[in-house]
Amino acid sequence: MSEQTVKARVIKASVTSSTQQLYRDDFSNQYGDILEPPYNLKELKMIGEYSSILQQCVDAYKTNIIEFGIEPEFKIDMNSDEVRDEQKEQARSEWTRLDEFTRYLNMDESPETILGYAFDDREKTGNGYLEIIRDGVGLPVGIEYADTQYMRVCKKTVPEEIEYTILENGQEKKVKRWKRFRKYVQLIDEKKVFFKEYGDPRIMNSATGKFDDSTPENLIATEIYHMKIGSGTYGKPRWIGNIISLYGARKAEELNLTYFTNGRHIPAAITVSNGKLDDTSFEALQDYMNDLSGAENAHRFLLLEAMGTTQEDQMGDEKVTPAKVEIKSLAEILQQDALFLEYDEKTRQKIRSSFRLPPLYTGESQDFSRATADTARKVTEEQVFQPERKGLARALNTLFLEPLGLKYVKLTVNGADFRDPLEIAKALYPLISAGSVSPNDLRPLASQVLGQKLEVFSEEYNIPFQAMMKEQESNPVSDLFAVQKSKNKQPDLINLLKDMRDVLEGLQKS
Repeated sequence: MSEQTVKARVIKASVTSSTQQLYRDDFSNQYGDILEPPYNLKELKMIGEYSSILQQCVDAYKTNIIEFGIEPEFKIDMNSDEVRDEQKEQARSEWTRLDEFTRYLNMDESPETILGYAFDDREKTGNGYLEIIRDGVGLPVGIEYADTQYMRVCKKTVPEEIEYTILENGQEKKVKRWKRFRKYVQLIDEKKVFFKEYGDPRIMNSATGKFDDSTPENLIATEIYHMKIGSGTYGKPRWIGNIISLYGARKAEELNLTYFTNGRHIPAAITVSNGKLDDTSFEALQDYMNDLSGAENAHRFLLLEAMGTTQEDQMGDEKVTPAKVEIKSLAEILQQDALFLEYDEKTRQKIRSSFRLPPLYTGESQDFSRATADTARKVTEEQVFQPERKGLARALNTLFLEPLGLKYVKLTVNGADFRDPLEIAKALYPLISAGSVSPNDLRPLASQVLGQKLEVFSEEYNIPFQAMMKEQESNPVSDLFAVQKSKNKQPDLINLLKDMRDVLEGLQKS
């Protein structure tokens, strides 16, 4: 009994191999005292360009944490009678000094822009670097951005005794602590530049990385402030646990691009019974598959010619058995497009979850109402942005206030203002009607509504409106003479009454 043999040949389109881009590490042969990061920083730096969601999350962080502005603020109540006049005068002087300091932190860009560059690196790679520049007397005067992909962290040096200024029972006190500082190194175009950690009082040679008091002035190393996520030597990005999903979403996008570029190739099995394809037909079929890409080839026809098998009958005559060619579609085993869409959506949700951001902050707010949008903004502001802003403000104040000798002012990082003046006015109306609000309490709200700064009233007129009217009713003649005798105070009282009238009319209309 003869055995039948089944032969199978696979025909597929010849395509270029997948990209094998290598992110070369220029420090690869220099690790030792220089510590190797746990991930390829250059790859993490560039990965935002290959993701459809990561950059939006980073921009949302940067915009809501930094880009509303950095401003000086008084630590003391400047309107309080308990603060001495000399303290107020010193506070005003320090405020002006700190305002000028932040304004000229960088001569080319605003401080928010420079911090934004470092913050962008921190969210993508887990590490951001700022170079701190000092003047001739050792005071910080400027900051510069240092690209994280060219920076590396070195091992800690020997302990150094550092003097700090602290407050004890409200009084300044000098204390000393031992601290081990790190060195940092930058490598660009095979040229190394060493930096010391911010606060290290020793003189270091930027070319050699050695501490040397005889270092020439042009080679004295500047300082680096390392902004990182986590407590390790290097920071780790908060989304690193979803990096596989991020790469998977990228591959899905590339597969869709290939689908639209080359056209849809339906997988099929071509079966030939009682015959075979000759070499010419096989080569034609292979050429057909290779040339099928592109819109111009979307409607080409395929012609197959099969040769039947020749058999001899009992009489010795040759008989050609007709060949049977069948094409069976295998499209039903393909994954549907909806699976890729669902995978991409799940990936976007994972990345947003890493940043704890609602879709509203990444431009995906089709199904949001005002109530849900306000709730999402409030929760995100309380749980994400406010703690980040406080941490940044604390870091900036630690960096600059003590070296500059500022006691009565501090830096504050502004955030979005979610207050609605109309809602506040409605809430204040019962308090105003009860006479528990003085005019100066309403001046900030009036400034916000009118869009201009309003000065506060003197204490003589800073009493509730109902109390003023009651006092006038009790002694109208004396109050009238008092107003007529005081030419300087009469316009103030008229302005006060007009302002109170406008506020009350506005509240009634709303």
